[in-house]
Amino acid sequence: MIRQHTKYISLLLACCASGALANENLIAPPMQAAGITQTSVEENGPAYSLTTGWTSKYVTEGIDCIPGSSIWEVAPSVAYKNWTLSAWYASGVSQSYEELDLVLSYTFKNGDWTFTPWYEHQIYFTPDYNVANPAFTVGYALNDWLTVGADAQWKIEHQVMEGYYDLFIQATWTPIENLTITPLVRFGYNSGYNLSAGDGANCIDYSMKATYALTDNLSVSALIYYTQAATVLRRANLGNEFVYGAYINLNF
Repeated sequence: MIRQHTKYISLLLACCASGALANENLIAPPMQAAGITQTSVEENGPAYSLTTGWTSKYVTEGIDCIPGSSIWEVAPSVAYKNWTLSAWYASGVSQSYEELDLVLSYTFKNGDWTFTPWYEHQIYFTPDYNVANPAFTVGYALNDWLTVGADAQWKIEHQVMEGYYDLFIQATWTPIENLTITPLVRFGYNSGYNLSAGDGANCIDYSMKATYALTDNLSVSALIYYTQAATVLRRANLGNEFVYGAYINLNF
C-alpha cells in the first residue's frame, strides 16, 4: 500500500532532506520506511541505509488501513549507481497486521528532469496474499529548493490492472545548521486502485517533515501529515486523516 500513505510521503521528504531531490534532482520511488534518508552512492561501492520508527496510523490513498492501530516500521536499503533495492516491513501495534514490501528502482537524469521506473512486490501476512506494482516517477527541479513531479502506479491483481496517479510539489528549507524542513503537497486520482471508492479525484495530502542530523551517519525525524478527502472519498465517507510519526535514520 505505497501510493499515498505515510511511507511514500516520508520517503520523498527524506530525499529532500538529504539533498537528493533539491540538490541532485534525484527522485526516488516510494520504497523505504517513513523517515528514511537516501544516501549518496560513491563510485567505489554501494551505500546502505536503515530506518526504524513509529507512525500513528497506516494511511494509504487517504484511507486508514488499520483503524485504531499505529504501526512499527523498519526499512533497510542498498543503493549502487542508478539502482536501489529496498525493503519495508510494518507491524500493527494494537491490531494484528504484517506487511513486507520489496522494491527495485532505476533512476536516470536528463538536465533538470529525473525519471525513475520501479517495481514493488507487496507481501501481506494478514491476510496471506501478494500484489505486484509496476510504477513510474518523473520529477522536474524548478530550482535548488523546489521540485514538481508526477507518479503513475498500477496494481496487478486478479488479472486486472488498476491504476493510481498523482501530482506533487515539494520543497526543502534549512533554517539552521543540521535541521532540514521539507513540506510536500500531493493530489491523487483513483482509477480502480482504491476499491473502497470510485474513480476520480481521491485526496490531497499535506505533509511536513523535520530532520535533524546528529552525526554524518545518524539523524532523527518527525513527521506530520494530513490527507484531505476529495470527491470519491467524500462520497464514501472516508478520508480526512491526521498522521504523525518519529524515526531514526542510519547511513553506512
